[in-house]
Amino acid sequence: MDAQVPTFDIEALEWVTPIAVGFFDGKEYHEFIKISEDHDVIWSFLQYLSKFKGIRVYAHNAAAYDNKFILDCLTKHDEEVSFPSGLGSLLWMKYNIRFEDSYLLLGRKLALCCEAFNVPRKLEWKHDETVNPWLMGPRLEEFSAYLKRDCLSLSAVLVAYAKLLTDNFGVVPASTIALTAVKAFDKRFFPLKDISGCDDYETFIRASTYGGRNEVYKRYGEKLNFYDVRRMYMSCYDAPVPIGRMRWVSPNIDKGSLAEAKVWVDPKKFFIGPLPYRHNGRLCFPVGEFKGWWDMIEIQNAAKLGTDVTITRQLDADEEPILKEFGEVIDALSRSSNPSMSKIWKLFGLRLSGKFGQHRVSTEIKHIKNLEDGEYNPIDAHEVYHEVLANRSHYKSPYIKPAINMRIRAVARVRHLNRMLEAKDVYYCDTDSIDTTGELATGPNPGDLSYVDYAERAYFINGKFYGYVDKSGILRQKTAGYRDYQLSESDFKRVLKGEEIPVTYRRIGDWKSVLKGMGVKLEEQRFTYKPPDSSNRIMGTIETSPIILA
Repeated sequence: MDAQVPTFDIEALEWVTPIAVGFFDGKEYHEFIKISEDHDVIWSFLQYLSKFKGIRVYAHNAAAYDNKFILDCLTKHDEEVSFPSGLGSLLWMKYNIRFEDSYLLLGRKLALCCEAFNVPRKLEWKHDETVNPWLMGPRLEEFSAYLKRDCLSLSAVLVAYAKLLTDNFGVVPASTIALTAVKAFDKRFFPLKDISGCDDYETFIRASTYGGRNEVYKRYGEKLNFYDVRRMYMSCYDAPVPIGRMRWVSPNIDKGSLAEAKVWVDPKKFFIGPLPYRHNGRLCFPVGEFKGWWDMIEIQNAAKLGTDVTITRQLDADEEPILKEFGEVIDALSRSSNPSMSKIWKLFGLRLSGKFGQHRVSTEIKHIKNLEDGEYNPIDAHEVYHEVLANRSHYKSPYIKPAINMRIRAVARVRHLNRMLEAKDVYYCDTDSIDTTGELATGPNPGDLSYVDYAERAYFINGKFYGYVDKSGILRQKTAGYRDYQLSESDFKRVLKGEEIPVTYRRIGDWKSVLKGMGVKLEEQRFTYKPPDSSNRIMGTIETSPIILA
């Protein structure tokens, strides 16, 4: 990046009607304000921007917001656009101008980034009070200051971020924080070219790769302690990972990298299943008899706990703990940083193993004239650009190393499981959390437990859907996918009994204007929650049990 980074920011009425664009060209700040109802302020900005041929200009959260306005305006004026990285990188072909999303580089909100890099933070502005500029009166000056600060602060953040990466790793920010982490790893710690991609065996590696554990064990509890494992995945970077060429070997439970196996998990012995399994499209940890592919770390742990294992096929590769030094450096950087910067480093470290596991099948954006039969999924209001599947099965990416991702996930699940078995009286878990009546040892290091909260009463409806009353008597609601709906403690009790409950919005926030535009009156906002009819465990009245396979 240059010494100063060009940035822009779009402000809109009710998030849908643009009224202003701020633009910092790297030297000077420019502002474009809507002056009448029929004035296209985005086009005014673009016409001015056209003299900066070849420029890259950044907006925070551009893929989900700013770039959609840019795409709509360019399409409306018959300008050709391409998408090097989806809506996160929009290229205006005529002038070779790229509109980039800085959120993809940093992974955190701008306010937190300002705190992390100690630059002047965002100013406050109530978006639900935004009106057309000619109606703002004296507040127009305050609005302009807010817009300018966003642009200048983002530029300062990106300059500081680039310097930090250069000083520590000798790299500059790539298109995403994950790709930047991989490039840093490649340059300073271990060359990617020395890691086998295992292309011929990728099907088996993907079959051995599973997500984190998310299970309800008891649906209601009292006096619970909530714990998280500190930096769960990064704490597993000390494990040896497969880096050599895969090869078939004779079955041996004490060796190997991954294997296909038949297992018998005795339902009488296991309340918490030790092995992940995909059943009816869902990830579960069942008991009974089943067959699948697993990382050998997971198979060995299951056998140690009492699972009967018969290996039918096995693959092996040379292994080394090549991520260990990277994890130690990121941990040291995090510890020496302020709390906001620590969150960025945490994400930087986490995304490394995730990038290694990237799939070769993704999406791409096509112009309507290039669509094939059956491809129709418009992403712009004029239905000119469409997002379609892009199969890159033969794409030789230097950073797709799925065996590394497989191993880190497996080690994380094993360590998480063993922590829960130590806790014994467990009610709920989610990837790196343990909710129990027990008291567990905590510590400051990656892999140690941290104490999160205390619950006088807790109601676990389903994975990622629960509520609890804390020690202050406040009901805390954790409802992924339903966070804008307020449930009472009485509602949670009714759902546990299998009843459907009508609820109202807890908060409207930025969706208020969207709903208003759809003709929805606030008093009409109702939602009926129906208890889930499927889970990764068998739901009982209070206690659940693992799915039994035969």
